[in-house]
Amino acid sequence: MTIARQNPAGYLPISIHDSESMEIGSLWKLVRLGAVQINGFWWRTKAYGTILGVMLLTLVSLIFLSMHWSYRRLFPFLSH
Repeated sequence: MTIARQNPAGYLPISIHDSESMEIGSLWKLVRLGAVQINGFWWRTKAYGTILGVMLLTLVSLIFLSMHWSYRRLFPFLSH
């Protein structure tokens, strides 16, 4: 006995005679392309947002540290 393989995707006939179906198909391609672009932009934004957040935290920390050192140098009699 032979078991025939089944194609799960199936065969869908495409009609090119209907101009409305062609416009819907090209519109669907644009929608998918836009979704891919938005998804890529979202991941890049998350990655760059993390990097920029760490850089901002480092900059604020360095500013605070320089102010602290300046305060200790200018007013040595106030620090213990």
